Amino acid sequence: MPRYQQLDEAKLDDAQRRIWDECKAGPRGSVPPPVHVWLKSPGLAENAHKLGAHVRFGTQFSQKLTEIAILMTARYWTAQFEWAAHVRLARNAGVPQDVIDAIGERRPPHFTDPDDQLVYDFCRDYYDDHRVDDSTYQRVVARFGEQGIVDLAGLIGYYSFVSVTLNTFEVPTPPDAKLLER
Repeated sequence: MPRYQQLDEAKLDDAQRRIWDECKAGPRGSVPPPVHVWLKSPGLAENAHKLGAHVRFGTQFSQKLTEIAILMTARYWTAQFEWAAHVRLARNAGVPQDVIDAIGERRPPHFTDPDDQLVYDFCRDYYDDHRVDDSTYQRVVARFGEQGIVDLAGLIGYYSFVSVTLNTFEVPTPPDAKLLER
C-alpha cells in the first residue's frame, strides 16, 4: 500500500477544505504534496502551511537565497521530491547550475555573491554538526540582523520538517527527475 495518496478535493471535510482553499489562495497558488499529508491532521496542516508561506515568501531573503537554503536542506535529508521541485525553482531564481550540481554532490560550490556564500555557510555549518559557529553567526547577524538569522534558522527548520514528511510518506518524484545519491 502506498504511503502517499494525493487527496481528492471533493472528499475533504470542512476543516480540510478551509485549509486547502487557504493554501491555494496563498503565494504558492497550489496545494503541494506535504500539505496533502498534513491535511490528515488539520491543526498541523493549518499551522505548517502558514509557516511555510512565511519562510518562503515573507522574509527579507531573496528567492535565490531562499532556494540555496532549501537545496541545502533537501540535500541534507536526501529528500528526492523536494530536491526535484526546488532545482527548477532555484534555476528560475538565478542559482547557477554548477552551484546546484555542487550542492547535490556535497561539494563546496563557488559563489560570486557574498550573500549566497553566507547563506550556504550558515546551512553548511548547521548541517555539518548541528551548530552554527560564532563567526558565521556573527556574519549572518551583521548582514541580515537578528530577525534575519531567526528567519534563516526557521527556513531550514521548516524545510527539514517538509523533508521528513516527504521521506516518511515516500512522496514520489516526477519520472524525469534527477535523483540524489544517498
